[in-house]
Amino acid sequence: LQTESGRAKYAGGFEAARDIVRSAGTPLALYRGVMVNVIGVAPEKTIKLGANDWVRLLVRSHFGYLPVYGEVIAGGFAGMTQVIVTNPLEVLKVKIQTSNASFKEVMSDITGVTDLYEGAGACVARDMVFSAVLFPLYAHGKVALAATIVSMLGTGAGTATFWANLLAGSMAAGPAAIISTPADVIKTRIQQTREGEEQDVVPIEKGQSFLGVGADIVRDEGAAVLFSGWFERVVRSVPQFGVTLAVFDTLNTVAVDHGWILEKV
Repeated sequence: LQTESGRAKYAGGFEAARDIVRSAGTPLALYRGVMVNVIGVAPEKTIKLGANDWVRLLVRSHFGYLPVYGEVIAGGFAGMTQVIVTNPLEVLKVKIQTSNASFKEVMSDITGVTDLYEGAGACVARDMVFSAVLFPLYAHGKVALAATIVSMLGTGAGTATFWANLLAGSMAAGPAAIISTPADVIKTRIQQTREGEEQDVVPIEKGQSFLGVGADIVRDEGAAVLFSGWFERVVRSVPQFGVTLAVFDTLNTVAVDHGWILEKV
């Protein structure tokens, strides 16, 4: 939906999914490139979550408290650092998903490290914006939701905390996904496969800046195109980060209780 040809072919995500499954003859076609995600999700989330906590600790140590703008900075920094892992994964995944090429064929076209960081500017912009929105909303939301769950349902603090974290992560991921969609659209246009008549071909010059690509999209297709696929991003991000953040905080609590790490202040 984020490519020019995809937008011309499909009216929405459900139509695209139905056509992909029908054309391939199997629902597994919806999982093209999934192994790239499986391989990279652990280091990506480790960097993202660890960097956010580290910068929050530094800001709190410096000021004696954690201002909201410090939370935003910590989230933005986390998003920026994760691009070390995210961008190569995105390059491979997008090229696989916008062509009929296999992972091996895509890798054979990668001529060097710089190819794996194609579209890095757009990827940095997307991940910085996403994380700068996600983490502050989550941090404040989980506190408010935990108190609400305890008062309404009378559950124990431990149970309330887990469900509050799950809900807060899910609720924070929605607006974060929407706000960062323009950068994601630009990133996809830059990274997609361009060669071959049967592939998604979009006239974008290799090496063109992400701001330049964004300006071209707005000029030729309209600003609304920058939010193509926002709903599908929300559908993916809400459960992903609800579970990720809830599990992370649960494991962090267990580690503190066992004395494996120091408690966050």
